[in-house]
Amino acid sequence: MTLRSTIITCLVVAAFFHTSTGRAEIFQFPPLSQAGNAGLAEIIAPDTPKVIIYGSADIEAFQPAIDGFRHHAPQVAVEYHQLQTLEMYDRVLAESGDGELAADLVISSSMDLQMKLANDGYARPHDSNEIAALPKWASWRNEAFAITQEPAVIVYNRRFFRDHNLTPPTTRNALLNMLSQQADLFEERIITYDVERSGVGFLFLARDERHYDPIWDLIREFGKVRVKLFSNTSPMLEKIAEGQVVLGYNLLGSYAETFSHRNPNVGVILPDDYIVVYSRIAIIPRSARNPDLGGQFLDYILSVEGQEILQNDGNFSPVRSDVPSGPNMTIQLDRHGERVRSFPVGPGLLVYLDQAKRERFITRWQDSLMGRR
Repeated sequence: MTLRSTIITCLVVAAFFHTSTGRAEIFQFPPLSQAGNAGLAEIIAPDTPKVIIYGSADIEAFQPAIDGFRHHAPQVAVEYHQLQTLEMYDRVLAESGDGELAADLVISSSMDLQMKLANDGYARPHDSNEIAALPKWASWRNEAFAITQEPAVIVYNRRFFRDHNLTPPTTRNALLNMLSQQADLFEERIITYDVERSGVGFLFLARDERHYDPIWDLIREFGKVRVKLFSNTSPMLEKIAEGQVVLGYNLLGSYAETFSHRNPNVGVILPDDYIVVYSRIAIIPRSARNPDLGGQFLDYILSVEGQEILQNDGNFSPVRSDVPSGPNMTIQLDRHGERVRSFPVGPGLLVYLDQAKRERFITRWQDSLMGRR
């Protein structure tokens, strides 16, 4: 679904925030009860109830949940600020420190930064029947809440593997063996996250280090074939579809599956050895403008209806175990299976922010890529 095709009128505003040099996009959605008038500025009056959300998810993936909420609460407008995770973190800190009114809900894919906000006292407690329905690992002190489950996947160009009579690797050992035996074929044709610039890439690889002993051997093979590094998922998927590269490692499964539906030449593999799964975490800031509206939106996306929309229209695997599997979900997480390696919501995530440990990890990454050890 594109913004042009949606029946919801929305305004996109490019703005520079004082807390970051990055550019944020702001999407405004008027109340359904007032929709149909010409001119968005006339529709959203200053006294209109409005929930303000900071989020790192692409608007195309998250808008179905916004639309669902607006049908659920037709008197409420929604303003969605699409931000990079570090910008979001800095903005919440600055607004809280300055005493400014902040967003009503913050949803970030950077689990460690979001957990730090909660642990440092920047999150407001929230309780409801929807919160009570979450598995124990998905919430912390009723202040930080997982709203999705998203696996790291292997993505490949189907045509390339078919033309070269190759079987796509379904385990990390198979990928390691394929690269070590056919390095020339894959030179400059492998892609993954730059863990120095991508928070989710760093988390995925840190989890690999814990669960896969030869992970640095695999990174050395990446270095030998001159792996291409990116900080965002979308351009990697596009390059795989175009055949500029032919395999991506540890890409974000929610985006990869959505992309593959539009690009049949792109294949997505849920690894057979183990599945690294991370979550987007939501908090209601203590300095929220309308914390009750933030809580109302949070309850909606954690309800069975909201989780179904996130799954069926956004390809985000649900957190709740009572949500039926969607008809288009090819990535099915065996939630309680031995293959899944999830990140529980809690202070344990803060270990990934320890600067000394992070520097050692990045040095190991650099040395392995360069073949220094």
